[in-house]
Amino acid sequence: MTAVIADNLPVFVIIVPLFVGVVLPVFARRLRLVEGLVVLAEAAGLAGAGFLAYIVFAQKGTDWVYQLGGWPAPWGIELTVNSLAVFFLLAVMAVSLPIALFTIGNLKEEVGGNRRTARFYTLFLLLVGALAGMALTNDLFNTYVLVEVATLSCCGLVSSRGTPRAAEAAFTYLILATLASSLVVIGIGLIYVITGHLNMGFASQGLAEVWQTKPHVVWLAISFVLVGFGLKSALFPLHVWLPDAHSSAPSPASAILSGLAVKGYMICLLKFLYVVFGPDLMKEFSVDRILVLAGMAAIICGAVMALPQDNLKRRLAFSTVSQVGYIYLGFGLMDENGLAGALFYLASHAAIKSVLFLSAGAMISATGKKKISEMAGIGRKMPLTAASFTAASLGLIGIPMFSGFVGKWYLIAGSLDTGDFLPTVIIIAGSVLCAAYLFPVIRVAWFERPQEAKQESTAQQMKDPGAAQKLALILLTAVIFILGIVPGPFIALAKSAAAELLMLR
Repeated sequence: MTAVIADNLPVFVIIVPLFVGVVLPVFARRLRLVEGLVVLAEAAGLAGAGFLAYIVFAQKGTDWVYQLGGWPAPWGIELTVNSLAVFFLLAVMAVSLPIALFTIGNLKEEVGGNRRTARFYTLFLLLVGALAGMALTNDLFNTYVLVEVATLSCCGLVSSRGTPRAAEAAFTYLILATLASSLVVIGIGLIYVITGHLNMGFASQGLAEVWQTKPHVVWLAISFVLVGFGLKSALFPLHVWLPDAHSSAPSPASAILSGLAVKGYMICLLKFLYVVFGPDLMKEFSVDRILVLAGMAAIICGAVMALPQDNLKRRLAFSTVSQVGYIYLGFGLMDENGLAGALFYLASHAAIKSVLFLSAGAMISATGKKKISEMAGIGRKMPLTAASFTAASLGLIGIPMFSGFVGKWYLIAGSLDTGDFLPTVIIIAGSVLCAAYLFPVIRVAWFERPQEAKQESTAQQMKDPGAAQKLALILLTAVIFILGIVPGPFIALAKSAAAELLMLR
């Protein structure tokens, strides 16, 4: 049995969360069992991701190509275990497990009764399974199917609170995400028409042979894919759905949407651009310049839009728009350091933003207040929650010893390697703006005193959440410190992925 699992581990990592998610509604009346199954599925996924990472390190750059049903490409569907797949898979499982822990005994208050809670967990695991599939799949149409599973799951998570505002945000997201999906599938169709393949490797070979005779079709395919995934990942100015969706969703949903779902779409775009079209075609059609310019615009504009927000979750949502820009900028540098920095920053931001949304949700739940100006002195009443928020904020700003600093350092190194100093200036300016919208939250939480009347009325409520929630915050905060203090193995994996994408080996 163990040998069977080991031999088929790539597909098990995808199927386990999907299968558990589908059967959860059957046990809706036994909420403790549902919670236990979710955590067990997440733990199994993390163990599987760790074992796949061990295989990648042991094989030293040799991909493990898993053929579903034993059918070889181009007729069969392939799952590819390589540095990029393992890196993102580790990020998905390492972040989603603490988020699942945070929901134990805490989710029912936000979404309603047992049945609604079980449905939330179903959507949660479907999203995790889809993200795992995005990391591993080497098939264009399978990528589209997994993107659709993720999109529908995200819409359900946004609306799970059941309020009119959440329903409106989910509907807006659904409309725009459907438009984005249409663009992506048209791009895939154009690739298939001119190459005759859906396997990424064979499609790449076909594009290399025919692009000079059909450059306009290739440019259309790149454009549709870039705009489609840019809309799904909230790249400025295609971000209009994100602030309402992330601020209206329950806190665990906001954490996984901002921390992981958006990153899944970016990984899909990365695979389309670097694996299917390839670095040469990206330069030929100036995609690298578009990505850098779009990333720089997102960094500044997202941060500027976050500054005036008094609603804590909306400020964090606009922050995501800004932080997405760093990753796109790194994708466009087309340099090993820059691309490795973008991947590392992707994983770092997944952990950081999860901590920020979870701790913000805990503070809002304890006080009933959503505005930053109304949270004076909360750090004294909820020290662990506020400390986690503070650590994550310092990481997002890019303070040394925190994970965000390492990612930004490599992005700056990549920018300097290319001889373009403007991205370096934008990265530093974005960090300053990030400090401008996060430091006031820290100041209000730790250094301001609440009014006496308000203090008496909320003193009994303002306390750190339960043991499971504390453990989740501690684990995610530990990830931020580990990535910041001991980044070596993770940077090595990110550099290996960057070298593979850039065809340096």
